[in-house]
Amino acid sequence: MGSDSLTTPDARRLLAALANTQARRVFAEISVGGTPGSSLSPAKLERALALLDQVGLVETVETEGDVRYRIREHAFRDALASLSSAPSPSGVERFLTSEGRIDRYPAREADRLKVLAWVATRVLKTSERVAERELNERLARFTGDVPMLRRYLVDSSIMSRTSDGSAYWLALKEDADGGR
Repeated sequence: MGSDSLTTPDARRLLAALANTQARRVFAEISVGGTPGSSLSPAKLERALALLDQVGLVETVETEGDVRYRIREHAFRDALASLSSAPSPSGVERFLTSEGRIDRYPAREADRLKVLAWVATRVLKTSERVAERELNERLARFTGDVPMLRRYLVDSSIMSRTSDGSAYWLALKEDADGGR
């Protein structure tokens, strides 16, 4: 069961592994010097040990034909160090995935409006009018729930639309009170 990973433990993967009930139980048993997995089936024990090994929490120690497991001494310290070196996203990027899709809508209205304005300026040019179908295709790059995003854009007066919803455009400052 030797580890393939010679890199610094990834904090997210480490926490995800510990979110697994069986892996957490096996980790606890190893950390207190007990025999891991005494209450698990051999298959579940093997999966839990493989998961803990894969994320860099435990390592296999073979002595005189006996296989034992131990906690990697610096796994948590190294995982924490990897977190501090990564810059935290700021601005609109806080609410986007690494692919630039909306991860979640901000609770604060000011932040939500910034995210919506950011999307709007990427799907429409200033004087451009597009049909709903075209707008939907463009918005799909940013979300799986296109109707909700489109509604947010209109309700926030960032975009305007015809009364029948057949065409959409960026709202101008003087258009913010009406013209929907």
